[in-house]
Parts: sequence; structure tokens; C-alpha cells
Amino acid sequence: MKLQTIDKALYRKRLNILIAINIAVLLITSLSVSNILIALLGSEVDGDNFWWNLLGVIAGLAVMAGLFKILVTKPFMGEINYVRQLKQEMNRIYRHSKVVQAGVEANNKSALIISYFNLQASKQVYELDNNTLTMDELNEKIRLLDERLEGLGLAISTSDYNAELLNDLK
Repeated sequence: MKLQTIDKALYRKRLNILIAINIAVLLITSLSVSNILIALLGSEVDGDNFWWNLLGVIAGLAVMAGLFKILVTKPFMGEINYVRQLKQEMNRIYRHSKVVQAGVEANNKSALIISYFNLQASKQVYELDNNTLTMDELNEKIRLLDERLEGLGLAISTSDYNAELLNDLK
């Protein structure tokens, strides 16, 4: 996976639209389906219609999943899909973090590339999601890794990363 330049304003706008659509679809579908089920099959004696309401919510989630499956291939979702895939790759790296960190400590080039990519990807995601709370800590980690790379005489970029490097560390 390669890091791409993303227009933050466009990403936020499209993400907010997608969130609003999801809320509206879930609300309308779940309420409609649960009200229809309660009207047709509900019990007025004890008033316990929990299961019909739950089925309405499940129906709303199913409609949202179907809608997402249709929208995922549209150009509108380009930036959102990129960030989603980037977060998945970062999660994959996180699951191997002990091995990666041990490799970084041993100055393993593959581990250094993985760590560099992960830190730069994290910075991009934090900036896109307006997560400034831990940005200082992240910038410090990037600075320390840059110093390590400079001390080793290595020139590493994010384009050096590929997912197979994680398999090499095992």
C-alpha cells in the first residue's frame, strides 16, 4: 500500500455525508420495519415488543450493509475507502508490533521500513480525522526514528513499504 495525498476538506465532507446517510437509513428502516412487525405480530397485552424492535434494527443494519456494498465502488467513496484500507493496514502492522519493535531495536531494515510507514500513515490519518491529542507524541516518535535512520545511513521512504515485509519478520 502506498500513501496518497488526500484533500482533507473533501474527505471530511464526504465522510460526514456518508455518516448522515447511514443514520437516516438506519433510523427510517429500523423504525419502519419494527412498527410494521409490531402492528402485524406485536402483543398489546404485555407490551413487550423488544424482539420486533430488534428485528427492525437488524433490518436497518442489513439495508445499510447492502447500501455500503453498492457505494463502495463509486468514485464518491475514493477517499473514504483509501483511509479505511490504510487503517486496516495499520491494524495489521499493530498486530505484529512486538516483532516490528524488536526488529527496529536490532536495526533490521524491513522493520525500520514498516515502522516508518506506520508512523507516517498514522500521522496522515490523525490529520485527516483531526486527532491532534496525541500528535506531539507521534511527531516525537517520527523524529527519533528519523535520527536512527540517519545514524544508520539509511534513506527510507513510505514507498519502500509493502505488506510482504511483515512476513519477512516472522
